[in-house]
Amino acid sequence: MFLEYKPEVEHVILGDLMDSRDYGVTLDVELECLELILSSNAALLWGNHDLAYTDKPCWEPYARFKDTYVPVSELIIPHQNRFKTAHAIDGWLCTHAGVSTKLAKYLSDMQLDSTDPEMVASWLNAEFQRQWSVPGKKAGKQQYYGAGPLFAIHWSRGGDDQYGGIFWYDPQREVAKPDPRVKQLFGHTQVSGPLRRDLWNNINIEGGCWAFDTELNDFVVIK
Repeated sequence: MFLEYKPEVEHVILGDLMDSRDYGVTLDVELECLELILSSNAALLWGNHDLAYTDKPCWEPYARFKDTYVPVSELIIPHQNRFKTAHAIDGWLCTHAGVSTKLAKYLSDMQLDSTDPEMVASWLNAEFQRQWSVPGKKAGKQQYYGAGPLFAIHWSRGGDDQYGGIFWYDPQREVAKPDPRVKQLFGHTQVSGPLRRDLWNNINIEGGCWAFDTELNDFVVIK
């Protein structure tokens, strides 16, 4: 449904292509949807769930499909070069979970003062590659990757950090607002309905298929 909405314009998917919280969705359906998305021209962003299924996993696969790493990773790994950490479109900075004011303090070179989403997105994509290459925590024999502020997990999300990075930031639970120097679109944190602000919008809405139309500058529900 999402890809069929205004098919002539660019679509941006904000990550978490796997591990639906809807327990009525089977693995076969998820894999079918994943294949459809990967075969499309949509801009794909890394989500925390997606990064668990790569050739350099950042965290162990979790949620519903923890025991199905192989079929999921076999689809995602060949397309890893297509995924980005950030994407700029129509004056908005798109990431999976957003850039908080607290994260910005630890990444002072992010160029947020430029107020240019394209510059910020370019910087985040380069910085992600640098931080992703660094071995992170080790659990048993498994080595996980991603060491740095971008990969931080706030304690309210089960982590050990005082803030969340762009894959885990949760403005509903953390005492930190999205950085106001660029307009932001992000998902990750579930909200009961459209959560719209002048400078940021949270699109991960429970119930229905929602998108943010940058041409209309408003949320739309896709039927």
